[in-house]
Amino acid sequence: MSLLFDPGFVILREDQSVKLFNIILVLSQVFGGLAVLLVTIWMSKFESGFAWSEDPDKEFNYHPTFMVMGMVFLFGESILVYRVFRNERKKFSKTLHVILHSVVLVFMLTALKAVFDYHNLHKDASGNPAPIVNMVSLHSWIGLSVVILFCTQYAVGFITYFFPGMPIPIRQLVMPFHQMFGVLIFIFVSITVAMGISERAAWKHTCWTKDGQMCAQQAISSFVGVFTFLYTVCVLLLVLNPRWKRQPLPEEEGLHHLTSSHSMSD
Repeated sequence: MSLLFDPGFVILREDQSVKLFNIILVLSQVFGGLAVLLVTIWMSKFESGFAWSEDPDKEFNYHPTFMVMGMVFLFGESILVYRVFRNERKKFSKTLHVILHSVVLVFMLTALKAVFDYHNLHKDASGNPAPIVNMVSLHSWIGLSVVILFCTQYAVGFITYFFPGMPIPIRQLVMPFHQMFGVLIFIFVSITVAMGISERAAWKHTCWTKDGQMCAQQAISSFVGVFTFLYTVCVLLLVLNPRWKRQPLPEEEGLHHLTSSHSMSD
């Protein structure tokens, strides 16, 4: 594994490396797109579609849909920004990175509201209030932890690198931790999604829990997990290979050295 991510250990020529990068990138988009498509089909076709708080059962369907769209696909895309656009100006990549993370935040908070409304506003078959207890499953505890970590990472990154922006020495100090926690949170998201799919399947998919059969609903939910996993693997391969890391442009290196020297002289 150390050889795989050692920049000095070169197996492929540069053109072969670029070709491999493009292949994995295309696969990541296929897997991520399929995960989003299938979770939408799952929730719209097999779970009766979407609604807001007037129908808590249907409102819940926003939870898995928006979590896969936001915390899986768009989160992964925001990480890939610095690899896909590694030859563009950093200001462009940074702005796109922040925009995507902000959209992820909106999706995530909406998905959280959906699941809490589903629990708190739940009604029984007679239409009487029958709230479901919150935070009882391992999925909920791990999921909330991931949400808190993501919000913390977002806030620290926004303040340090975007607005108001910290001095370069502080940015350099925070950067490896920002990168490491970003990757770890992304991995934990995929684990949490897998746990959530299993929990929902055990809760709702009686075709296999009672009838002992594989039905379309169970198959689709399983494929959502499979494609989420494959998308995560592709993103990690693209991000962790130092050969595909974004290198500073010449004008950025000059500005960096000038700013660093000025900060040291102050």
